[in-house]
Amino acid sequence: MVAAILKSRLRIMPHLGGRVGKGIYLRLRTAVSCTSEKAGIMFLTEVALGKPYCITCDDPTLCRPPAGYDSILACGRTEPDPAQDEEVLLEGRKMLVCQGKPTPMPAYKNSSFSQSKYIIYQESQCRFCYLVHLHF
Repeated sequence: MVAAILKSRLRIMPHLGGRVGKGIYLRLRTAVSCTSEKAGIMFLTEVALGKPYCITCDDPTLCRPPAGYDSILACGRTEPDPAQDEEVLLEGRKMLVCQGKPTPMPAYKNSSFSQSKYIIYQESQCRFCYLVHLHF
């Protein structure tokens, strides 16, 4: 799977859809994306989110954000504690890295999403920056 992604980038698969339609799903928390207890691969990406449209319930029919928006933010009931975010300098640019444990988000307590995620619908909105091999 990793080799296929590296070879062709992140792709929107026309025959697959998710809870928020056919797009590329990006998470704020790394733990959600790890599938092994001992090791994992993480792609650090730069994403042009533009103006995100916030939703709190599934809509598998989506194939693009509404007019005037560039991405979707599926607002989750929890998000990493922003007080624990760390600013790092990568290639001369400041980036914010989420480090905190999940924190309840009262404004989204009735959301169908347990954790927030961004969805983009154009492959050109995302580019790889780093491939990280994690050991736990």
